[in-house]
Amino acid sequence: MKALIRLFLSVALLAGILAGCARTPEPNHNQAGAGAPEKAAEAKKEGGQWPRKYLDVLGREIVLEKKPEKVALLFFRNFEHVFLLDEAPAAATDLNVLDEWESLAPYKSSRITDIGSMTNPNLEKLLEVGPDLIIMVSARYGSYGDQLEKIAPVITVDSNENNWQGALREYGKIFGKEQKAETEITRIEALIIDSKEQLKKFSDKTFGVIMLGDKAFWGFTTQFVFNKESGLALKPPSQYVNMSTKGEQISLEGLAAMNPDYMFVADIGGSSKKLKGYLNDLESNSAWKSLNAIKNGRMYALDSSIAAGGPLGIELGVKTIMKNMLAQ
Repeated sequence: MKALIRLFLSVALLAGILAGCARTPEPNHNQAGAGAPEKAAEAKKEGGQWPRKYLDVLGREIVLEKKPEKVALLFFRNFEHVFLLDEAPAAATDLNVLDEWESLAPYKSSRITDIGSMTNPNLEKLLEVGPDLIIMVSARYGSYGDQLEKIAPVITVDSNENNWQGALREYGKIFGKEQKAETEITRIEALIIDSKEQLKKFSDKTFGVIMLGDKAFWGFTTQFVFNKESGLALKPPSQYVNMSTKGEQISLEGLAAMNPDYMFVADIGGSSKKLKGYLNDLESNSAWKSLNAIKNGRMYALDSSIAAGGPLGIELGVKTIMKNMLAQ
C-alpha cells in the first residue's frame, strides 16, 4: 500500500521518466530449463512467427514485434502455464506461492523481481524492471491497467479456472510456443485418462475435496477430480455441495452428513504449514473423528495449488491421488 501511495505522489513524474527510459532489453534471467540441450533444440524448432498480433480477452489487439523476453506477470494463478512452457517472468506479483505450492517447487530458484501483490502491485519497482510485456488478469485492468500501459504493452487474460488447456494455448500464442502447449496438454490429458481407468475399481466409493481454514470448511467441486468427461470421474457423496458451483462453505456438521469414504484436504489459503495446524486442532474433535475417512485412515493431503486449476497443480493432484489410492 505504501508503495502505491508513493506511486500516486510521483505520478506527475512518470511521463518524463518513461520518456527518458531506454527500452533496450536487459539480459534474460529466465532460469526455467536453462542448459537443457533438448529444450534448446525444441525452442529452435518452434521459433514462432514475429511480429504477430494477439487479441486479448478484452478484445484489445496487441502487436508483439518479437518473442517476449522480459515479461511481468501480475496473475499468480498463471505461474504454472508460463513455467510449463519453459519460460519464467522477469517480475511478478504474489511470489509467496513459489514457496507454498509444491507444484511450483522446481521453479523456486528462478530469479524473479518481487513487485508486491496482484491487488496492489508496486508499479515503481515494475518501472525499474523495464518489462517488454505485462500480463494481467482482465478483472484488474480497470483498477490500474492504464498505469501499466505507460510502462509496457499489456495483455489481459481470463481466469480460466476450469479451462487450463485454453489458458495454456493462449500462453503458447503469446510466447510462440503453440506446439509445446499442445504437447503438454496431450501429456497431462493422457495421465488423467490412464488414472481414471485405474480408479474405476473405486466406483462404489464416495470422495470429498475439502478445503480447510481457521475453524472453517469448504466442499470443492474440483473438476479434475469429479468431472466424468475430463477428470477422474470420482463420485461425490449424495449430500455433497452443488456440483454446478466451484464449491461452498460448509459446517463440520454438514461434512459429517456428507461423510465421504475418502477425503482429500488442502488449505484454502494455500499454506501447507497452516493445513498441518488445522489438522492438529481437529484431532480432538469428536465430530471430525467420527467421519468414515478419518476412522478408516482414508484422508490425504493435496497441494493447495489444486484450487488454482493450473496444469502443474492438476498433474501433481492426479499423481498424489493415484499414489494414495493404489496403496490401498
